[in-house]
Amino acid sequence: MESTTADPTAEATHRNLGNVPRSGTVSTNGQELYYEIHGAGPPLVLVMGIGYDSSLWTLEQVPALSTRFSVILIDNRDAGRSSRADHPYTIADMADDVVGLLDAIDVRRTHLLGLSMGSMIAMEFAQRHADRLDRLVLAGPAAAPGRSVVDPISIWNWVKANDPGGEVFAGQQFTWLFSWAFLRNQQAVQETAVLLASNPNPVGPEAYERQARAYLQFDTSDRLGRINVPTLVIVGEQDLLTPPWVAREVADGIPRARFQIVTGNGSSHVLPLERPDDFNQLVMEFLAE
Repeated sequence: MESTTADPTAEATHRNLGNVPRSGTVSTNGQELYYEIHGAGPPLVLVMGIGYDSSLWTLEQVPALSTRFSVILIDNRDAGRSSRADHPYTIADMADDVVGLLDAIDVRRTHLLGLSMGSMIAMEFAQRHADRLDRLVLAGPAAAPGRSVVDPISIWNWVKANDPGGEVFAGQQFTWLFSWAFLRNQQAVQETAVLLASNPNPVGPEAYERQARAYLQFDTSDRLGRINVPTLVIVGEQDLLTPPWVAREVADGIPRARFQIVTGNGSSHVLPLERPDDFNQLVMEFLAE
């Protein structure tokens, strides 16, 4: 059984990170990308999904994963404290953003975890930059947008015409992201709504639409076999956005993939938030193999 700490490249990378600022911005691919580094150990990059920044990882994943890894957070272009794009782009561009960040902070190889659209970025990274990747974790993935049950552009077009304040859109997101058990907990819903509304760097409508169009153009269905690293595919039993059969298609297409369904209450698209202990344990056990 291989060890994530036995690789001399990983050890050298760990030492390099000790000399890197723990947060800041880097210039790459015509973008200014914000990053943070938490903890010490082999590098692990976390990539968030459409419409959100990396701050959501700090709620449950960073405290747990940073005990074993140098957890590297990145705000995708058009999100958080990263710059807003002035032109359309693709998932491949966003994957190249990740490798641009790694180059800037002198990380040669890393583990990579992507959630939702972040898993698309991670899959593209695995194909374009295989020499930079050790292990891959895909949470709530889909190989193509047509496999998911939500079309973000159709929804967004309706929002622009009928809900300029975004209140209905925010409520809709809750219904497809979270579990019914969560939605029945009024206090949890209110606290989460306040948390999201208090983000000082929200993703605006134009930025969301650019991310959504990149998402809709992505299709790696016939290229999954090119991913040749140990891969863990995680999905919630109650995931409404990428149901288990959608994630199973991804796992079946990747030669070295393992498929894991999390069952029971809270097994939604946002497993990292609703079932953090189970999610974090699965990730840490897989990366430690």
